[in-house]
Amino acid sequence: MSHPAFCRLSRQHLGELVAELALRWVARCESGRHGRREGDRRREAGAGPKYELVFTDRLLVTPVHLRTGLTHEALGVLYEVGSSTIGRAIREVRPLLADRGFAVPDRLGIRLRTLEDVFA
Repeated sequence: MSHPAFCRLSRQHLGELVAELALRWVARCESGRHGRREGDRRREAGAGPKYELVFTDRLLVTPVHLRTGLTHEALGVLYEVGSSTIGRAIREVRPLLADRGFAVPDRLGIRLRTLEDVFA
């Protein structure tokens, strides 16, 4: 699925995205857990259920879904997980990508974050 025909990202760009967004994703997940627990963790780090999709796959499945329109069920079959896992992954990663903004190809340093930015 990491082929540019599916996600339109080169392997180098995908690696840069993983490096840039992984820490934010972990922090966001831990913040959510902290809120649900209403306090500090009760068990050692790493205890409990494991993710069915690692962060790289979560990140990759999002542009593939957005670019190709493949359903959550179809992506679930490809990744051998349930469609709800795909949906959750997309819901987690889309805000990270939106916060990052979208680069303008010919103008370095400019990122579009809102529709107003596009028209400006």
